[in-house]
Amino acid sequence: TIVAAVVPSAYVPPHLRNMDASSMLKRKVRGYVNRVSTSNFKQILTDIESVYAEHPRAEVNKAILAAVIDSCLINTVMPARLCAEHMLLISGLAGNIGPEFVSPLLEDLAEKFANEMITRHGKLLNNIVSMLCFLYALRVVSCVLIFDIIRTLLKSFTEADLEVLLYIFKSVGLDIRKDDPQALKDIVQIVNESGANVKEKTSRFTWFMDTLTAVKNNNVNKIPNYDKSDILDIQRAYKACVKVAPCNLQLTMTDLLDAKKKGRWWLVGAAWTGLDAEKRPNAAEFDSKLLLLAKKNHMSTDVRKNVFCILMSSQDFEHCYEQLMKLSLKDKQEREIIYVTVLCALKCKTYNPYYANVIKKFCGLSKNYQITTQFSVWDRLKELDSLAPKKRNNLSMLLCSLICSKTVSLSVLKIVDFTGIGNNDVEFFKDMFKSLLNESEVLITEIFGRLQPLPLDSLKNGVKVFY
Repeated sequence: TIVAAVVPSAYVPPHLRNMDASSMLKRKVRGYVNRVSTSNFKQILTDIESVYAEHPRAEVNKAILAAVIDSCLINTVMPARLCAEHMLLISGLAGNIGPEFVSPLLEDLAEKFANEMITRHGKLLNNIVSMLCFLYALRVVSCVLIFDIIRTLLKSFTEADLEVLLYIFKSVGLDIRKDDPQALKDIVQIVNESGANVKEKTSRFTWFMDTLTAVKNNNVNKIPNYDKSDILDIQRAYKACVKVAPCNLQLTMTDLLDAKKKGRWWLVGAAWTGLDAEKRPNAAEFDSKLLLLAKKNHMSTDVRKNVFCILMSSQDFEHCYEQLMKLSLKDKQEREIIYVTVLCALKCKTYNPYYANVIKKFCGLSKNYQITTQFSVWDRLKELDSLAPKKRNNLSMLLCSLICSKTVSLSVLKIVDFTGIGNNDVEFFKDMFKSLLNESEVLITEIFGRLQPLPLDSLKNGVKVFY
């Protein structure tokens, strides 16, 4: 009789013998989440990649997010360093996998934030905001979401809200100021109006006002207990280990709260119902003559057509700004506002400062519009020889207006080769510099003084020719 040899198997502890595959996965993932730190971040990412190779992606995503939520969303204050390292893991996986990984977490945080604004559970709200601030510092989300949180907290403006607001401005206040200074100005105005109605100004309120003033003035030294070491450490760890740019999702709180009803526009292939019917500007709402004019000017897309019609039908640049903001354009669509405005400015029979004011208004809103304006000016300068005299004159006046308002710097001319310009180009720059030199002496000194520290010798020598 032949007896088969019994191959000994690996020892399994008693508490693991009755666990199913799902429970084993959750246990393994929880171990990686609990051990993550800036020093072993790269190794943890590698280990989690091996887990993805052995299990379905959806189950692994769910297990990781559940482990992070269980660790961070507690009713007591979570240590900032621990929260930062957990968000580092989330941002690293979001960078490698995509926004579909982090989207469920953001939606859950937004829902819990809304619930906490109604009924508070210890320090849970503080932990939610802390997680979102670290995700913003790692550019998983944009400053738009942070400003939405600040506006929501300012509506109630209680002592508990002051504590959370104070944390936001101490941790990422200078960053949101850099990303959107106009939105911060609006926040300061709201705080001043709300603060005027506060009868008993506590020490926390005074501390908050001092911090907000320091952030507004970009004065790091006057921010009480300012410490950005945790954010800098996780940013360095991310750059060292993840070679993919962060998602930087331009999400609002409304987008996250309405995701189940309206869909998720930020996910590729996901359904989205879009804007409400009453808020969505439609080309059919405009006059037929305007639509025909838009067609003649080669406004080929619906976005360009809407922008063009609003520009042509607005009462003034403030009204135009309000109507264009109602379009709620996303990412690359926002560039069309500057593109169409510059196009209209050049096609006028005589120069119209209305278009320059529209551009200035949007450039004051966000730095993205300033960059788009700079690229648009460069495109026109490159084709300067082929422009008609009328367009050349309008461009000269537009560029002069933008430089005088500091919407763009004089360094925008750095792409011009002054040693090889033709007669038409010389006349163009003569007119532009003549208009610039007609401004006040203080303004002229500021405009040309901004060139001095820049390493643009060819531009400086070229400018000297004209004055």
